[in-house]
Amino acid sequence: MFRVVVSVAAALFVPLVLAGCGDGPTPPQPTPTVDSTAGPVEGLPVLGPALQALEFAGVTTGAMGEANATCAWIHGTTAGSGRLQVTLDGMVDGARHRLRIIINGYDGPGIYEWDGAPGSGPEVSVDLDGQKGHALVVVAPNGDAGEIEAALSNPYQGRIHGIWQCPGVPR
Repeated sequence: MFRVVVSVAAALFVPLVLAGCGDGPTPPQPTPTVDSTAGPVEGLPVLGPALQALEFAGVTTGAMGEANATCAWIHGTTAGSGRLQVTLDGMVDGARHRLRIIINGYDGPGIYEWDGAPGSGPEVSVDLDGQKGHALVVVAPNGDAGEIEAALSNPYQGRIHGIWQCPGVPR
């Protein structure tokens, strides 16, 4: 009871003291509004739960059927210099895992695979809880889902294959 009385008294007293400071009342600040006619902001991630159909083999073995997903397309300044990043946080065999799919050189839906030569084209990499590798990724025509076939090689061997999905279309 004493804490409540002290808290209420402090809440009433502090604004009175602050009101006596300065050169007068602060002018009202404009309230930000959302333009409902504006399209999606480029590079702004879409996030939320999304169904997955991914199979894992290696150190992580099992299936991921649902994940909290964050998907973003950061457009580049030239054709083929964009980046798509898909991060999936979900359960595999009763343990939480994070899978990141990164396509450097992304310019929209299509087939992406790194040929192993730096600077020769798109680079598609995966990271599963620190295990790294490369992948073949097919991004569906609408851009919010796709297929993956990945091989993990650093520091352990493993495979990932199946269908991934975002909770919306990354712009």
